[in-house]
Amino acid sequence: MKRTSRSVGRLGVWAVALASLIAAPAFAAEWSAVGARYQAMGGSGVASVNDAFASYWNPAALANGKSADADINVDFVTSIEGDVIDTIDELEEIEDDVGTLLDAIEGGADIANQGELDELTRFVDSIAELEEGQGAVGTASGGMALRWQQIAAFSRFDGQFAISSVTDQDNLELPAIGETFGDIANGIDENESGARVRGLGVIESGLGYGHKFEIPFGDQVAGMVGLDSLGTISVGANLKYLHAISFNKYVEYREVDDADLDFGDSDLREESGNFGLDLGFLYEPFDWLAIGLMARNVNSPKFDASDDGDLGPNSKDEYQLDAQVRGGIAVYPLKDRSLVIASDLDLTENESELLDGFESRIWSFGAEYTLPIPVVDLALRGGGYLNTANASDQSWVFTGGLGLKVWLLSLDLAGGASPKGIDVGDGEKLPSRINLSAVLALKGNF
Repeated sequence: MKRTSRSVGRLGVWAVALASLIAAPAFAAEWSAVGARYQAMGGSGVASVNDAFASYWNPAALANGKSADADINVDFVTSIEGDVIDTIDELEEIEDDVGTLLDAIEGGADIANQGELDELTRFVDSIAELEEGQGAVGTASGGMALRWQQIAAFSRFDGQFAISSVTDQDNLELPAIGETFGDIANGIDENESGARVRGLGVIESGLGYGHKFEIPFGDQVAGMVGLDSLGTISVGANLKYLHAISFNKYVEYREVDDADLDFGDSDLREESGNFGLDLGFLYEPFDWLAIGLMARNVNSPKFDASDDGDLGPNSKDEYQLDAQVRGGIAVYPLKDRSLVIASDLDLTENESELLDGFESRIWSFGAEYTLPIPVVDLALRGGGYLNTANASDQSWVFTGGLGLKVWLLSLDLAGGASPKGIDVGDGEKLPSRINLSAVLALKGNF
């Protein structure tokens, strides 16, 4: 009876912690699909994870570990949000036409005629189109995860970057014909619109552990409803140290062509560290069903941002990785579990710290089928995901990949792209989003 009471207490603590996180909004990066298996399945891993990547997707799944495995991963995701490339191209084209005129007016000349006023008006209209949430965002990650039964050790680098348009909507006024900027307030000569590059690289190193519990009063309840069992519940946690390097540079629109990112400039970079905590939950009521819940960075660690130089409008002096909560379900229709169908959903809406105005809530789905080939395990995977929070881009990204395992050695590859094309100039188009991932691993039984 005492054992049951302890189980109830521990499960209650986990339930309260996870419920409080679900109720809160999150301001964090988009959930990254780490590991080729999970990226190929559209980013579905909270309930279907079956290797050392449990330390990322759901440490509660570590409770199912029976032997050991080691994974080395490289992942890359990039996307272009909104019509920012078209707008910047148009701005550069117009600025070439009106640059000399702007210089003259800023030097004290007046607007001579309606033609000059029309040219400047077109320039102002283009600046106003640089809306928040437009830009290029990307994530590159890599690292190693080691697992021995229910314990995992990991060290991963996650580098996020964003190149975004910045709009100064206050200073857009133009003089009338015969006037100069000195005759008006909030003139375009004071406009700070431009482009900002932000980056945040985080190395997270730590330990994870998962533990399986008997369901309190499970046998009694199962007997009452005519079942053999109510299944099992597992909980897990990661304790990690995060070392962050941030980068921040702002360039006004008149200087974009001559801009140098200066990644080596220490004034534009800042290093800081903090601790992080992840919590995971996994319920397996039957052999064919798993339901998971994962909360990353429940303590919302903060990191310093560079505050040297001209950082332009809406600058920040720190970045915060607020808690992200994600739920998942995995179904195994076949008795040998050679087929898994999975789906994940962000339960918190995540607002990017790097690209102002960009929000994400990812819905993922995917499947994996392992072919019954002697000696060799060949897994075929496919899936997709949708950002349900981004009203300007409701396009699916489709993913796929394969896994090949010979004895203990395995290689997993994945890729994905959106069918939506973005015009990048000269009539060329690129997918609005591209995913790539590769994993080399030594895998035991999970």
